[in-house]
Amino acid sequence: MRKSAWILAGAVALTGCSIGQDVPLAEAGATNFHKLLDAGKFDAIWQGASKELTSTPKPDFDKLLDAVHRKLGAFKSAQQQGWNDQATTNGHFISLNYQSHYEKGDAVENFVYRIDGGKAHLAGYHINSNALIYN
Repeated sequence: MRKSAWILAGAVALTGCSIGQDVPLAEAGATNFHKLLDAGKFDAIWQGASKELTSTPKPDFDKLLDAVHRKLGAFKSAQQQGWNDQATTNGHFISLNYQSHYEKGDAVENFVYRIDGGKAHLAGYHINSNALIYN
């Protein structure tokens, strides 16, 4: 029992160190995503993505980004609403939730980043905005 407690404490300590390093990596990824989106550099977003995102057909992903860019306009700002750090047998993932403000409307965005080799690779992008429907 005592040995299990030490193992658990060690695992918690290691996870704590990882969060301090990995969440900022994902946050920087989201900042870069918005810069590339504004510049219309969808290929650059795709090239830096993880295998989870690239399982989506690229033409479909490009259509989504084009609609976001065209209907919402330029990115203005975002407030992080929360994050989740998850290590699974499939990999290590950081999920970030934002309330985002664009030139033509607001959106709720969710980014999922795979952390691998000290780098954040986009694994998922989800957006919800009335401006996508009505603009």
